[in-house]
Amino acid sequence: MNKILYIDDSKENLERFKFKLGEEFEITTCDCPLKGLELAEHGDFDLILADTLMPNLNGLQFFREINKAPWYASTPVVLRSLSQDEYLKLEALSLTKTDFLSHAMSFEEIKIRLINLILRHKSHKRVRLGFSLVLDIDNVQAIYKGECLGLTKQEFKILKSLSTKKLKSKRDLVESVWGEGCVVDDNNINTHLVNLRKKLESTSHRVTNIRNKGFRLVVEEQNVAS
Repeated sequence: MNKILYIDDSKENLERFKFKLGEEFEITTCDCPLKGLELAEHGDFDLILADTLMPNLNGLQFFREINKAPWYASTPVVLRSLSQDEYLKLEALSLTKTDFLSHAMSFEEIKIRLINLILRHKSHKRVRLGFSLVLDIDNVQAIYKGECLGLTKQEFKILKSLSTKKLKSKRDLVESVWGEGCVVDDNNINTHLVNLRKKLESTSHRVTNIRNKGFRLVVEEQNVAS
């Protein structure tokens, strides 16, 4: 059974959610976002659901805290709200890049949306880049010909961000690795890129810098042939 962590300061919402969907998911509830961060760190959840309007730490802040935590890999985080504020909904969707649940939705619709998110996430737990390089999303590892390349979390997230092999601007790269709104020193970014390039030397993949445009992951054909 898929495991969900649901954080909401309303105990009534928590109890109703567990009553309605407890047969479909193994649900852990928490009424404090700070405690929710601890549970998220130490639990093995398939999805994390959080209310947007909570004291101490609202849903958007909660997501930002999780996203920058050294232990966080890629568990989908979904925000839920009673608010009908369209701006809040769009901001949540833009930030989490998953889904947004309103309390107006039926529990049947919520169930289907959450199942779809979990299944989609599970299908992308291993990303294959070419024949021999694989990204193990759950374990935050890049594996080349069966050997772990020893990437740090930030190096792994840079490689994962570039795995689409599309051009990424520096701003896009920072947001996907460190989170939206973060300001990261150029020296910090360059250090991670230099280290990542060194660790990719045994593979055919290269991180290239396209002047004034951004970064792209490319494959050197001559290495593939060898």
